[in-house]
Amino acid sequence: MSGEAPEKLVEPDADPVERAADRLRRVASCATAALLLLSWPLWTGRPGWPRVPFLMANVTVPVFAEKGLAVALLAGVAGTGLARRWRPWFAVSLVSLIVLAGGDQHRFQPWSYQYAMTGLVLAALPGKQGLRYARWWFAALYLHSGLSKLDVSFCDELGLDFLKTALAPQGIDPLGWGRGRRTAAVLLMPAGEIAVAAALAFSNWRRIGRIGAAVLHGTLIVILGPLGLDHSAIVLAWNAAMLIEVWIAFGPDLTTLPEPRPSRWGKWRSAPVQIVFWTGVVLPIGERWEFFDAWPSHALYASHVGRVLVSVHESELEEWPEEVRRHLRMSGAQPWKVLNLTEWSREVRGTPIYPQRRAGIGLAEALAARYRGRLIRVVVLGPANRWTGIRRREVAVGLDAIRALGDRYWLNAHPINGSSCP
Repeated sequence: MSGEAPEKLVEPDADPVERAADRLRRVASCATAALLLLSWPLWTGRPGWPRVPFLMANVTVPVFAEKGLAVALLAGVAGTGLARRWRPWFAVSLVSLIVLAGGDQHRFQPWSYQYAMTGLVLAALPGKQGLRYARWWFAALYLHSGLSKLDVSFCDELGLDFLKTALAPQGIDPLGWGRGRRTAAVLLMPAGEIAVAAALAFSNWRRIGRIGAAVLHGTLIVILGPLGLDHSAIVLAWNAAMLIEVWIAFGPDLTTLPEPRPSRWGKWRSAPVQIVFWTGVVLPIGERWEFFDAWPSHALYASHVGRVLVSVHESELEEWPEEVRRHLRMSGAQPWKVLNLTEWSREVRGTPIYPQRRAGIGLAEALAARYRGRLIRVVVLGPANRWTGIRRREVAVGLDAIRALGDRYWLNAHPINGSSCP
């Protein structure tokens, strides 16, 4: 597929940049394969679990077809990491991933997106240019992730939780601090991400950025681990993989190495890949205005993202199945009980739901369609204002009103026909 010399194993004494690109590909693929296995129910489908596609809801995808694609995806990812001629395997994994994620927005996980983009530049761009673009992708990831947290909602919500968890072993409670001191401490995390991005972008500071990235991910593993906020194994594994990948990718210094001369096929292939790459780098700028989704914008652990709250009426609690009732929580809006969609998704599929409002509305519509006649309420909260944290609020009760909410989005916000909740 390369159009150049046949692929060969990278020898121990090969060019250091070629060795780094080869190791990055292998580590990224092995990590992605592990994450696929940890989230296997997400990819194989489950009869009755709502699937909200990106484009069309008026189709029915057989579960056996999804399982076949999931197996192809796993095999393609494994082949990308282990095979000598790995590019055909990457093509299989990329096509399988696009089809599976296109049929269910909740499968568009940030780690699968990262695998697709870094694998694409390594596979399609000639020689050392692939690793150079992969480096820029990592720098952009840290930059956008840091920028997404520079707001009052992060300081008052998830960022404060991170700070309390980090200081708990020392017996320090930041709630006793003044607001200015507490806010400054919370903002150290996004400031650190932006500093890491800046350091990785310049060769003279790359070693510091490399160490900073390792410290950042190591700290997140402690905060999010079993002794901290106790997030899923997927989150911890991805942070560990990122630490290793960045350490590998930013090892050699590319500035003194000559730019390769691609073949005619290589030049033809590079142009569309570079367009895809720079589109992925630039579009996250519009995430706060919802021009681009949160996860592909690297708005990870950001608190400002829009939300969907799904509630059921307490007078009908006994009529709901146990798998729904055990995820209901008290709310300030009596007599409604809020369904914890993220907790429910983690139990059934191993991952949180896709954070866009349209995906949550699609899940709510599937619930309302399955349990017609029961009172279901949806509260849609818009993105938080950067300075005040205030959100626009909409309320819909019942199937028709929920469907009307979904009709407002230019991407699909309705579940696939026949995929209502069990």
